[in-house]
Amino acid sequence: MPSMTRQTANLILYRQRAGLEVFLVTRSIELNFLGGYLAFAGGKVEPGDERIPLADGLDTETPELLGCAVRELFEETGILALRGATTAGDELKKLRLRLPGDAGAERFFSAMRESGARLEPGTFQEAIRLVTPRFSKRRYSSTFFLLETGDEPEILPGELAAGGWWAPSDALEKWRLGELLLAPPVIVILRQLENGIGPGTLESLRSSPETFEGSGLAIPWGPGIELLPFHCPPLPVTLPSSTFLAGARRFVIIDPAPTGKKEQEHLLAAIENRIAGGDRPEAIVLSHHHIDHVGAVNAVQERWSLPCWGHRRTAELLERSFDRELDEGDLIDLGDSPAGAAGWKLRCLFTPGHAEGHLAFFDERHRALLAGDLVSTLVSMYVGTPGGHLETYFRSLEKIRSLDIRLLYPSHGMPTLDARGLIDRTIEHRKKRIGQVLRKLEKGFHSVEEIAGEVYRDKADSRLRPLYERTTRAALEYLVEHEQAGKVAEDLYETG
Repeated sequence: MPSMTRQTANLILYRQRAGLEVFLVTRSIELNFLGGYLAFAGGKVEPGDERIPLADGLDTETPELLGCAVRELFEETGILALRGATTAGDELKKLRLRLPGDAGAERFFSAMRESGARLEPGTFQEAIRLVTPRFSKRRYSSTFFLLETGDEPEILPGELAAGGWWAPSDALEKWRLGELLLAPPVIVILRQLENGIGPGTLESLRSSPETFEGSGLAIPWGPGIELLPFHCPPLPVTLPSSTFLAGARRFVIIDPAPTGKKEQEHLLAAIENRIAGGDRPEAIVLSHHHIDHVGAVNAVQERWSLPCWGHRRTAELLERSFDRELDEGDLIDLGDSPAGAAGWKLRCLFTPGHAEGHLAFFDERHRALLAGDLVSTLVSMYVGTPGGHLETYFRSLEKIRSLDIRLLYPSHGMPTLDARGLIDRTIEHRKKRIGQVLRKLEKGFHSVEEIAGEVYRDKADSRLRPLYERTTRAALEYLVEHEQAGKVAEDLYETG
């Protein structure tokens, strides 16, 4: 589940050449948070950042943010935003190499104070603050500062793989083509900088909402895919569940999730914003029937009379009819892609196991999979009886594992570039649980309640006990099926 929010400072480093250019860094693919994405230089506030030396007349209530901005800029690009330093160039290079690690901020600002360096008023202009959505295990309150420079950044290998200057419109066009991965804050900011930096730029940036949640705005992620994370009670444990707006001038609403009136209004506002911009909603599309995926179907239909599409079994479980029944291989026509290319479609994949009528949706043009509840980057997905079936679930996971996926969008959690790794970890975890159930049987535990209590002994939340018992029952069914087929595999003994 998401942890506490940490403060970060980030630099919108820019220069004026033939036009405005901003400096974007490529985050190492090895990083857990947005690895492989282009972002602005910056990082987390560290102890000691508040010790930044400030020039007379520079008053601030958040010296730690300014300190973080100065330190991260120097560490990641070699550019020193302080003035008056007497430290020689070679010594600065050594200091930069020593910055990562414990007490890096303390050492850095102690050296800067000794050299007489100070941060002058007006060096940074605070532009925008954005909070990581709640579907992330890591949440940050990120402050972005504008800084014009005539210096050339130098990237050292490590957390960053590369860096370069971009005209905002060029970066956005490459992103629309699917050739670049831009962190969502970068997309938001570049859209506001496409026409350059003028008198109203700061005001426009500062007027942006700090969080997408409740703002009536969807989060842009990949080409033509926007998402809105919602909390969706009344499940035993409330997880952020995402609704997706897939398409450009024509779009579909995949899994209108929220059950609460207030969050439904936020979803309706996001759709209304798209319509106001000239886009047209085509249909509601459902991955499956669970309440945290269908909570706002009626609210959306009442507002716009949109058709509802999904698998036949999902319609039966919801006790309703669909305007279009979707099945394996069916195509959802989205019209022109964000880059203007015709023939953009989502291919439906029948992927039961978590739910009997479960569908996933594959954007072959951009190699993006909307995976529904097959996998999650937040939790292990529930597969329990009735409705869930482990052997079928494993087959569905193997089906999507065979795809050439660049970006996977789970319904619960952040999108990931590591689709195959996530799928493999999901299979491994589920087989580990099956192995644990098997060993409890061998030790003489026989009732579902007893086995669930032993296997999930480390889980203290009593509200989840019925779910643990249902997943245990599904594991027992899997073992019975495999024993009957002579396939109780040795690897089940090796995973627990």
